[in-house]
Amino acid sequence: MRQNPHTPRLKTFVIAPQVRKEIDAQTGAEQPRPIPLIISLQESRAHPERGIQAAKEKVAEFLKSRNIEFRQSDFYVFASLVPKDIQDLAEMSQWVYQIWNDDTCYAHLLSSVDTIKASACWRTFGGRGQGITWAVMDTGIRPDHPHFNFDPARPTVDPSLSQNFSFSGEAKDSKDVNGHGTHVAGIIAGAAPSRADSQPYHAASFFEDPDSPQVSSLPAYPSGIAPLAGLISVKVLNDDGTGSSSNAILGLEYLRKLNQANRLIQVDGVNMSLGYPFDPKSYGCGHSPLCEEVNRAVDSGLIVVVSCGNWGYGTTKLDTGQEVPVYLGNSITDPANAEQAIAVGSVHKTAPHHYGVSYFSSRGPTGDGRMKPDLVAPGEKVVSCSIHLDKGYEYEEASGTSAAAPHVSGAIAAFLSMHSEFRGDPERVKQIFLKSARDLGRERAFQGAGLVDLLAAVMAV
Repeated sequence: MRQNPHTPRLKTFVIAPQVRKEIDAQTGAEQPRPIPLIISLQESRAHPERGIQAAKEKVAEFLKSRNIEFRQSDFYVFASLVPKDIQDLAEMSQWVYQIWNDDTCYAHLLSSVDTIKASACWRTFGGRGQGITWAVMDTGIRPDHPHFNFDPARPTVDPSLSQNFSFSGEAKDSKDVNGHGTHVAGIIAGAAPSRADSQPYHAASFFEDPDSPQVSSLPAYPSGIAPLAGLISVKVLNDDGTGSSSNAILGLEYLRKLNQANRLIQVDGVNMSLGYPFDPKSYGCGHSPLCEEVNRAVDSGLIVVVSCGNWGYGTTKLDTGQEVPVYLGNSITDPANAEQAIAVGSVHKTAPHHYGVSYFSSRGPTGDGRMKPDLVAPGEKVVSCSIHLDKGYEYEEASGTSAAAPHVSGAIAAFLSMHSEFRGDPERVKQIFLKSARDLGRERAFQGAGLVDLLAAVMAV
């Protein structure tokens, strides 16, 4: 049937501005460079009963016809395309909803157990994360670290559920050679091997055993906030500490499906100490593909804790031309912008009331005016696991919201080990921790609800 020449035609903007900018930058290039993309799919109007699957099949056919390698998740297709192929794909607007840039995620790199009252909770209620499993989406975990093997009969890291979605190593090889993920994991769970016979786990600030006559002479033993919790290593960052949003999307989808495929909860939550700067020209704040996947994970019953970024500090140029240091608001990174994530900023590890929010910690509100971060936790010079065992370093210091987020993950894992009735209910857990947080007397856009307080959270229900 001939088209009515008077039928109006609509110009659609399938290619996101950030991708369009990269295409324009390659105009005239003899050898165009492939651009990594996240292809968001239209639901099929012709076959609504098939949902998004029909669009996925059409896009896959297009990519196969041009010998382009791709990956896919439930809601997206991931591929690297040269500008000409992007333009051609954009013509398939009946199948393709949006072509986004596959943003590069960056790693956001324990007396602090006392600061968030974890050690007080251990002594009072015995909540050390037993029976709870937490995933670490990062550069991997070094599972042979003594911190994760303090009990030889029960290693902390579960290799059977660990996966590698990065571009470094094989699919089941989630071992960390960067160090970031191992440091994050050590804050959540595990403990230094005991040198006493009574307890295998100790506070990071000092060893506590009231029945031991040698307390004063014992050194400090680093410990996770929930030392008895189990860990799953989900490697989404490459060995250099960078990775793609698509890696993180695939990792979240894997964890979501772990629970959906089993009658019992396989994983209670996930820590994501990673992110990238939000670009308001490409999508609504909190609605990037990765943010949407975070919200899907929470809807499935998974608690998602995300570092809010280290972009809270920079420079500006005065009229005189002089550059001066400034604090930066509206600097929360994705995926911490996701509404249902628990976004975590950083404070001093022992004196947060005095020093307040760390200078580097990203600040809210979000680009669309919502209050973030949700909580703050210790993130300055936090002692945790090192991968440099061959050099004699079992532990090392690191700073950043990367270190703050796992404090919250560990606190929630410890909480759930005492209040198992809240497992699978991330919204209620988030409410409890926000309401029980300690006010530091700072602006809401700086501190969120305040400093995470495990003891107050446990006693609030």
